[in-house]
Amino acid sequence: QLPRHIYIPSPPKIQQPQPTMKISPATLAALALAAGSTNAFAPASPTRSISSLNAVSKKDTYQITLLPGDGIGPEIMSACKEVLGTLQKKCGFELEMTDALIGGAAIDAKNDPFPDESLEQCRNSDSVLLSCIGGYKWDSNPRELRPESGLLKMRKEMGLFANLRPAKVLPQLINASTLKKEIVEGVDVMCVRELTGDVYFGTPKGIDVVDGERVGYNNMIYRESEIKRIARV
Repeated sequence: QLPRHIYIPSPPKIQQPQPTMKISPATLAALALAAGSTNAFAPASPTRSISSLNAVSKKDTYQITLLPGDGIGPEIMSACKEVLGTLQKKCGFELEMTDALIGGAAIDAKNDPFPDESLEQCRNSDSVLLSCIGGYKWDSNPRELRPESGLLKMRKEMGLFANLRPAKVLPQLINASTLKKEIVEGVDVMCVRELTGDVYFGTPKGIDVVDGERVGYNNMIYRESEIKRIARV
């Protein structure tokens, strides 16, 4: 769900301009480390398949915004920074990492779940790394002051329409599953989730009074272009 970096081209048979999926340099670098590659940020070769990932032009330094968020978020981010530090040495680039506020931490500090200064910093970065948000502390807040409202604002303002959710069972942890080993062994699934359509942003929505009682309604709405771009992911 990250902005402005790795582009999946549209199939050549489609004539109209098409949106693109965006993946961060940090994410691509992590994939490269797992594969033993040192070419994480190399420009795409003209001979590659149209479905391959095309990185941004290679640079010596990338600007990364870190959003630690709430709960165990800062702990997760601390571990991620150690991994990214190793990647810098292995792959030969530098990451200039700067923290910003989102979620409950932003509400406590700025009374806003995703302050404009955080949004601007994200937009000016090469990549954004988000940990997690939320907690019981903010559950009774009005909707506009809940941590998840900051996440929705981020998705909407930055056009983060695709979420990739891998589900893979590691042999070392298979006995920790609540499902039987023979059921989950070998599971390796990638779920692609659309983030900026549907009931999240569909309008009109609200609660009215009809014949003396409250009636709530939401709208599940998708544009044709939204369906095409998530299918292309």
